[in-house]
Amino acid sequence: MNILTIALIGTYTLIIASLIWARFQFFVIKSKRSRISSLVYDPAVVVQILFTYYYFLATTNPGLTSSYFALCLYVMSLTLFWWAIVTAKKLNFAFSAEVGEIVTTGPFAWVRHPIYLSYVFIWLGSTLLFNSLPLWITLVYLITFYVFSAKSEEKVILNSRYSTEYLEYSQNVGMFLPRINYGKAEI
Repeated sequence: MNILTIALIGTYTLIIASLIWARFQFFVIKSKRSRISSLVYDPAVVVQILFTYYYFLATTNPGLTSSYFALCLYVMSLTLFWWAIVTAKKLNFAFSAEVGEIVTTGPFAWVRHPIYLSYVFIWLGSTLLFNSLPLWITLVYLITFYVFSAKSEEKVILNSRYSTEYLEYSQNVGMFLPRINYGKAEI
């Protein structure tokens, strides 16, 4: 096993440990809807994790370029994930009917859903690295889940007392990609 593969496995393992910690310590799962959604979501994540570890052990050399690209995605994911966790301090989990404070600092100043984006980086990194049908299927499912969850969460916020504040925020900050605002030129 070469140093790049060890770095990939180590970084991926750190990500998975972080996700497990966050799943049980950080995200508040209060509603029945949240618990039901996790029953659908969690198996897809488990497929991603198990297949990725299997491919790490079964593949001798996934390719230098794809390995470096996956490592970059893993590092970006880990950085973005922990930056969002530290910034937010506490979040309601997907499909929550409760609205907490709106966080607009840190990574939330760049994208409205940085944690979901960090997840996409993880699963995309593994999928591109190993180019496997089970990884592609779960990647598409998980991205769809994140988009649906984000829109559902935003709908709840827009029906709360924070609607005006959140509408202004959403007009300036992209959902998953930073929004480029071209300022008006002054004459």
